Amino acid sequence: VAPAPLVAIGHAQRADAAEVAHNPRARSAVLRIAARRQEAA
Repeated sequence: VAPAPLVAIGHAQRADAAEVAHNPRARSAVLRIAARRQEAA
């Protein structure tokens, strides 16, 4: 059974925010992740 999507997204967003804070170049990866999430929605 997969974890609840909203919980997974919440964790992912927190991880994304932390990653961007440490490494601004990670923003492109975050944007790709967001685009993939929109496709799945």
